[in-house]
Amino acid sequence: MAPPSGPATLTPGHVPAAVADAVRDPARVSTRAIDRVAYAADASHFLLTPRAVLTAADQDEVAAILRAASASGAVVTFRSGGTSLSGQASTSGILIDTRRHFRGIEVLDGGARVRVQPGATVRQVNARLVRHGYRLGPDPASEAACTIGGVVANNSSGMACGTDENTYRTLESMVFVLPSGTVVDTADPDADHHLRTREPDLFDGLLRLQRRVAANPDSVATIERQFRMKNTMGYGINAFLDYTSPADLLAHLIIGSEGTLAFVSSVTYRTVPLKRAVTTALAVFRNLDDATRALPALVDTGAATLEVMDSTSIRVGQGFAEAPPQIRGFVPTDEAALLIEYHATAAEELAGLATQGARVLAEMPLRTVAEFSTDAQARALAWKLRKGLYATVAGARARGTTALLEDVVVPVPRLADTCNGLQELFLRHGYD
Repeated sequence: MAPPSGPATLTPGHVPAAVADAVRDPARVSTRAIDRVAYAADASHFLLTPRAVLTAADQDEVAAILRAASASGAVVTFRSGGTSLSGQASTSGILIDTRRHFRGIEVLDGGARVRVQPGATVRQVNARLVRHGYRLGPDPASEAACTIGGVVANNSSGMACGTDENTYRTLESMVFVLPSGTVVDTADPDADHHLRTREPDLFDGLLRLQRRVAANPDSVATIERQFRMKNTMGYGINAFLDYTSPADLLAHLIIGSEGTLAFVSSVTYRTVPLKRAVTTALAVFRNLDDATRALPALVDTGAATLEVMDSTSIRVGQGFAEAPPQIRGFVPTDEAALLIEYHATAAEELAGLATQGARVLAEMPLRTVAEFSTDAQARALAWKLRKGLYATVAGARARGTTALLEDVVVPVPRLADTCNGLQELFLRHGYD
């Protein structure tokens, strides 16, 4: 029998001298094993131990680090909230912590705009805006922990912002740092001139690509079709159609680029007026097919949120200490639930929206009658079910298995067939 293997050995940490020198305080450069291991995991299933952890103090320091890293060929990855489920904030290279010193929030124009640094969380920003009657457009479920840097880098949108209130659509301006160390502020009237002077090849390349895309009718049609949907996958190449300024075009390519193009030092958002009148229903259908086929009609009523939960989600939710009453009292087999929510500025408007939604649901094959509620406690229970599902499902998985999650987008009319096809694939390949 082979002897037991010894403990795993951590590769010694290392930072190129020029990169280390770019950090003004040596205490913010760490190759200690305890610090590297602490940053090896984020919210995803990846486990990559960085060679070193740098804590950047400000934009100028990030520019110096990137300049030195580019010159030395060092790989760097930025980490702020670390809440991504897809591993974008993990690396075996050099990890740069940008949360500790990038937390600035500046409310502008009575809340109609807000300038934010990448280390501030969505909840912190909204807490500053709520007194003015505004909020950020993006509303990811992890708002308490996810930060603006990740929201921009992943084009995180959440459950109610749709295609009109995400970062791409509500961005007013951005300050970003390129791998060369060049800093670009798109609010500067001379931003294009500055980009052309400092990065002529990049500037010309953007214009060349823009002309190429715009001159191809098939490309234009494909981009317009794909980005009419809530599409956050890959680079936002719709920027080639939406913007003529190279600086603005590049800023909107950076949104959703997962940190591959630049470091976002700050963003200025156009905020969204708060709609304080809200009503929510949790409708339980006989099966997933019935639930997904109800979506087009509900979308047409102007629903702000439509969230589908399958039978597994219901079964997990029944184990919550405060499970919503709509999912209690039965053993889930094929059932599925829809979380439906309407937002309005006034009670009369909200009542009209709820009436339309109730009319649609009355014609659907529901397990029990679904009722809309403006009660804060009832709404909180429904949302606790939705927001707690992933962590609960992932936590209950069998030992030695991994929870995988990724976003996909399909046209609403094809969602039912897509869900059925996915269920068949899960069964065929033993995906639980």
